[in-house]
Amino acid sequence: MSSLNRVRLRDGTEVAISEWLHQPRYSVIEFAAADGVDLYMFNYVPGQQVSASASVTKRNAFFSDTNMVKRKSMNMDEALIVMAITYECFALGDVTTGSGQNISLNPMITSTDLKRLQLTAVFELYVGGLKKPAYRSPFEWIRQSIGSPAWVSGDAGNTVTRVDYGTGGRISAKNQELLKLPIYIGGFGQNARPGNSMNFQGRFFNAAGGAFTGLRQGFSQRWHLDGLGRRPA
Repeated sequence: MSSLNRVRLRDGTEVAISEWLHQPRYSVIEFAAADGVDLYMFNYVPGQQVSASASVTKRNAFFSDTNMVKRKSMNMDEALIVMAITYECFALGDVTTGSGQNISLNPMITSTDLKRLQLTAVFELYVGGLKKPAYRSPFEWIRQSIGSPAWVSGDAGNTVTRVDYGTGGRISAKNQELLKLPIYIGGFGQNARPGNSMNFQGRFFNAAGGAFTGLRQGFSQRWHLDGLGRRPA
């Protein structure tokens, strides 16, 4: 097989591209503005509870919340080569300004609240049951490559209300955190068997502890591990 059809991972393992397809894994977390935040993702499947902070109403996950088929791991005949990381943010409520004015933006988020998250939030990815993360980064470093631009509607007099819309950089496929060395998650190819699938979880938390300072909106975040998924046997 031509070398152009193979990818060598950082541990020296080579994989045949013909056995893989583009298949990101995604998972949602939700937290209220006043709650302390230390949440894990990729730890539930559709029908189980979405990972959420203390005061958020617990709900069961839809297929729009996650495409995991096994909590905290891949099936024994599946695998994922993580090549990029990105996210989406949605507001769980409106914004109350310092003067007490309520601004209806839900589900849009404000750039001010996003910046407050970026100040002290951290993302980590744990792979293989190790206590140290395979990847750790300040939230601000991870850019937003998917989503939609803001569209503003005017009232009957065609007056347009100012919208303070927050995104993590330009929404473009080129604006992802691309990993210099891909991260491998999954079973072990032809030797896959029950019990040897690899555990993994993502974590999002406030490095300063407790709730994020000054946050006015609750957040729903959908995190994506973008890369190549191995076709099930």
